[in-house]
Amino acid sequence: MEWNEQVEAARSANLAEYFQTHGYECELRKNELHVKGFGGLFVNVETGGWYCFSENKGGSNAVNCLTELLGMDFKTAVKELAGNAVSFIPRRENTSFSEKKNELVLPEKADNMRKVFAYLCKTRGISADIVSQLAHEKLLYQDTKGNAVFLHKDDSGKIIGAEIQGTNSEKRFKGVAKGTRDSVFSFQIGDPRKCYVFESAIDLLSFKQLANQEKIQNSVLVSMAGLKPNSLKSIADKGIKIYSCVDNDEAGHDFEISNGFPSCRKVLVENGVKDFNELLKKVSFPREISKEPLTKNDTGKLENEKTSQKKTSHNRR
Repeated sequence: MEWNEQVEAARSANLAEYFQTHGYECELRKNELHVKGFGGLFVNVETGGWYCFSENKGGSNAVNCLTELLGMDFKTAVKELAGNAVSFIPRRENTSFSEKKNELVLPEKADNMRKVFAYLCKTRGISADIVSQLAHEKLLYQDTKGNAVFLHKDDSGKIIGAEIQGTNSEKRFKGVAKGTRDSVFSFQIGDPRKCYVFESAIDLLSFKQLANQEKIQNSVLVSMAGLKPNSLKSIADKGIKIYSCVDNDEAGHDFEISNGFPSCRKVLVENGVKDFNELLKKVSFPREISKEPLTKNDTGKLENEKTSQKKTSHNRR
């Protein structure tokens, strides 16, 4: 088979069959194959159309799926699909899949929030008052699997997506509801003139609890459910200044550099923690950590009361 023929064959390769026969963990749901580990990757077994909700990418070209999601170069992807005895699907318009991928499907709501309160308050250290406020404002509920569901709403209050956080400490899970696209979980305080962005709703709530409440007046706290700068476009378009509160790791550093956002991670570095929830669990009372921008004097190492008292007592001797 000549190269051009290989390319055409690879583009129409049976993508669902490829994932099933190459060691990926998959689950068949009617006419869609869920490929686990990609934040919501679904392949239509009839048309070959694919869509990854966490990356907001999709199409009907099997080669593009391998290059964009698996990081393969073009030649390798073609050889993988055209040279590994994978069957082929006739090229056709994938309208039904394209329409379906935009449909928001929220998890079924449970009749209580016991697991969510227990996990967020006892395991993660978040104030019960904050959790109650979210529930009262209908921004948070518990689904029938016990997960915490943080709702994304547009400016009119319409639900357009959701971030999902598992509550089982032994089996970690987080993701977004099917059909969630470039939307965010947000918590508004006053008339926003600045925005603090996080990788998760739990880090957002931890920051809110730790922060000097006067310093975060007239702001909006936003969870991207990952590192998704595209989800911040509507905020930037309003002229709101964006501050980065993402994780203290290499990916977080790259995110800030590539997008030019001022960093609020210095307090994480100085306290040797990865994120704001780790910081919340490290200290037992609110301290002033929210600055615009952070300065050396404002970000001294946080200590719990017992440590502080010991140092005071020692200095008096």
